[in-house]
Amino acid sequence: MNEIADKLVKQGIYQYQNNQFESALEYWQQALTIYQKISNRRKQGAALGNIGVAYEALSNYQLAIESYQQHLNIAREIQDREGEAKALGNLGNAYYSLENYQQAIKYQQQHLAIAEETLDEFAIQEACSSLGIAYHALEEFSLAKQYYQRQLAIAKKIDNYISQGNALFNLRLVYESMEDRRKVEELKQQQIAIAKELLSKQFGNNFTEIAQTVALNFTEDFAGSDLSGIDLQYTNFVGANLQKTNFSNANLTLADLSGANLSGANLSQANLCNTNLRDAKLLGANLAGADLRTKLPRADLSNANLCGADLSSAYLPNAKLVNVDLSNASLENADLSRVNLSGANLRGANLKQADLKEAILEKAIFAENQGISENKRQELVARGAFFEV
Repeated sequence: MNEIADKLVKQGIYQYQNNQFESALEYWQQALTIYQKISNRRKQGAALGNIGVAYEALSNYQLAIESYQQHLNIAREIQDREGEAKALGNLGNAYYSLENYQQAIKYQQQHLAIAEETLDEFAIQEACSSLGIAYHALEEFSLAKQYYQRQLAIAKKIDNYISQGNALFNLRLVYESMEDRRKVEELKQQQIAIAKELLSKQFGNNFTEIAQTVALNFTEDFAGSDLSGIDLQYTNFVGANLQKTNFSNANLTLADLSGANLSGANLSQANLCNTNLRDAKLLGANLAGADLRTKLPRADLSNANLCGADLSSAYLPNAKLVNVDLSNASLENADLSRVNLSGANLRGANLKQADLKEAILEKAIFAENQGISENKRQELVARGAFFEV
């Protein structure tokens, strides 16, 4: 019967991991009944803990608390210190969900005391994190920082990168509440440094997943950061604020930067081949020598530096390239239809087979261009372009 109950527990775990909380609850209740029949007190307690977790997932906090309390009673009765710590931690989390922060703190303090007694560093991290969250909710910022900093120190000691990212993120929230923008930025850069370290250690080959592991927000957290030389293939930066971010020599092949704000960003020598830059803002961006063989419809590159960039076969209909530097750039076979090139510098640019249909060329400067016949030159001059001898 013990084996049957154990299988039921495993089935419940599978259901829970697939968000089938009611089904998980049923399996764990069946397992509890069997453990009660065979008087296995330790596993009764563990099953009650699981039942509490299921009730909590179903937002039935009162029944969750009752289950956790029963687990706690059994753990204390049989002197199961590990089970007691888990029950106390679960009770603290449930009371936090009910916004009863004082009760949450009471149970988490007991949880922490046992974790310290048993030298369980993973449990110490958990308890410190929960205490930091509760004290932050009470606006007791000094205590919140104290517990998060302790969590961070232990996480570094045992190379728990997820906990490090979580602690840094929560510390950022505390400093945001205190309106200390300098400290918030410092902590964010620490998160980014961890993500880059993990990428260099081949912790994973997907920067998106690595960054999420350390609690970074792709939409908000990378503006002004140094991401130079990093492999960012397939990274999702849709709509992200990436102003003044350093992507020099980065590999952004097949990344999604649609709608992203890259104003003032450094993308020199970056690989942007087949990168999605639809509707991106690249005002004043440095794209010198970048591989831009991609689609940039409606992108705003006003005042950007595209000197020596490769835009061969690039697709730029309706893009804005006002006052852009395209000197020595390759625009061979590029679609520049309806592009605004007012004041652009195209000295030495390769324009073989480039489509300039309906492009705005007022005060655009051409000189020593490949692919411009005499007839084409006269047509462009008539449309406002200047040709230097």
